[in-house]
Amino acid sequence: MRKAIDIAINDLRVFLREPGSLFGLLVLPIILTFIIGWANSGSGPRNQLLVDIVDLDGGPSAARFIETLRELGGDALLLCPVDNEANDCELGDNAELDEAAAIQRVEEGTTRAAIIIPDGFSAAIPVFENTSLTYISAESGVSPSPVLQAVNSAVLRLNGAIVAARVGLDVAQSTDALEVPDVNAFAQSIFQRADELWQQDLISVDYQLSVIGESSAPSAGNLQSGFSQSVPGIGSMFVMFTVFGGMTLMVVERKQGTLQRLAAMPLTKTQLIAGKILGRFVLGLLQFAVVFVFGLIFRVSFGDDPVAVMVLIFTYILAITALSFALGSRLENEQQASGLSLLLAFILAPLGGAWWPLSIVPEFMRIIGHISPIAWVMDGFNQLIFFGGGLVDILPYAAILLLIALVFFAIAIRNFRYTL
Repeated sequence: MRKAIDIAINDLRVFLREPGSLFGLLVLPIILTFIIGWANSGSGPRNQLLVDIVDLDGGPSAARFIETLRELGGDALLLCPVDNEANDCELGDNAELDEAAAIQRVEEGTTRAAIIIPDGFSAAIPVFENTSLTYISAESGVSPSPVLQAVNSAVLRLNGAIVAARVGLDVAQSTDALEVPDVNAFAQSIFQRADELWQQDLISVDYQLSVIGESSAPSAGNLQSGFSQSVPGIGSMFVMFTVFGGMTLMVVERKQGTLQRLAAMPLTKTQLIAGKILGRFVLGLLQFAVVFVFGLIFRVSFGDDPVAVMVLIFTYILAITALSFALGSRLENEQQASGLSLLLAFILAPLGGAWWPLSIVPEFMRIIGHISPIAWVMDGFNQLIFFGGGLVDILPYAAILLLIALVFFAIAIRNFRYTL
């Protein structure tokens, strides 16, 4: 083990002596993380949370609930398909939604939630019958959800009007001096009046910010959302850049006879390969650390499970290191190695969702994107950052990354050679 560590330390020294290595490790990732994070923080339809509404009732109470939800959600929510004026709901050719399609869109990550308004919803309210809305979401029930908060507020407003109508009707019926010729009409009039009073917000809270920025600047919430995507995404991409540099180093060492000299020393092939892997693995950890520390400056939350974060990071770096050594064992010259490193990184990074979330691309591109290991690690980070997930939630993604690592390590060991 000591010999493998010595080889890893030597590789780290070689890397740090290279001109521009520190710039690529420390400065360039931070610059790109900031640029892409800021770009993803701008206002527009992409920053709205898509919420599917399946109205099986079509009555006045259902319409009132949708109107209330739209009012309470403000610019943060885009109700689909009722507010799909600019085709921002990503419905394609389907102008209408049914329950199955809405559930599928939630499962695919296209929408944040789906709300099913049952048939008979409007008929049940005037006669005070129990009815329920179905709320479907992939969000964690523990972490706060702006969609669920808006839905609960809208339901609370409707329930308040219903309670007022019920109390008013009970009082009227229990008072002998009052005659109610049409009970349903009387209850409906109280309900409408109570609903009108709810809308007036007789008691309100005046929120004031302690620091007022430029009106054109992205809000703090949007900035956090943008960097929550760019920090793990750009971090994963630069880990790929850094670790793929091992392909070039391997070709150079074969060309210069370094590997042959190491083979003549009292160390096994396993120790040699382990040392090379360890060196690149440590560089990958350093690269993630640099970008993640930068993310903490912008208050990016990586979830409440640090063990899950480390499992994702370790398995991803192992997968990229294995891929690097499997490819590097077959390359013949430095030009091939450096060219292949850049080509793979610039294809696999955007394809896997490092630059933008895969939720905004068509479904077939999401499927193709999972050819890239970055897609699997980003799926895991999304579970931790946006959905309050933990170790159990990211284990499937970590398992796939570990499988990728094992397959490519087996290929690398089998094809490893000391000479060109």
